Amino acid sequence: MSSERLPRPAIGLVDVVRGAHPSQVVIGALLLCLAFASVGCGPGVVTLAWLALVTPSLVVFDLRLRRLPNVLVVPGFGAVVIDGCWAGISSGELPVAALATTSIVAVVMLVLNLVGGLGMGDVKLSTVMAGCLSLVSPLLAASALMLAFFLGGGYSAVLLLSRRGHRGRRIAFGPVLLVAFWAVVALRAL
Repeated sequence: MSSERLPRPAIGLVDVVRGAHPSQVVIGALLLCLAFASVGCGPGVVTLAWLALVTPSLVVFDLRLRRLPNVLVVPGFGAVVIDGCWAGISSGELPVAALATTSIVAVVMLVLNLVGGLGMGDVKLSTVMAGCLSLVSPLLAASALMLAFFLGGGYSAVLLLSRRGHRGRRIAFGPVLLVAFWAVVALRAL
């Protein structure tokens, strides 16, 4: 028997819609309100709106299947590009700090993926989140990532101490990333 991994079937938009629960719409709407409360109608809001709409589905998919579907994550890169262009045009200069922060986050997360610590969906999601938050402030992007690792470590420690987990078990890190992201957005809104 071969030890190579079998390809997993792609998750399409139909699968996302079919599996959605009405409460996901309510949560998405609340997150959308939080997005506008945080940045108003300025650079970053396109990506925030996208993430608000897909967060409930991302959490459900990652908890159930340990996957963050490309159909939900990859369009976020387009939203980040739109927000980056908006920031550049409105300020009259290239958002260098945002580009640098997003690039650093992408590289760090990719290295963690290559050493086996994270899934590629987590890398893509964290890059989209960093791209969004770094347009507002690079410090927000770094804070969200640090909070995510702190929360993920705490959750893992609780699992180990309660004997519900074991050392080789992986947690669904997408929901942790999203909780940290929205916590930072909420703090920004205050």
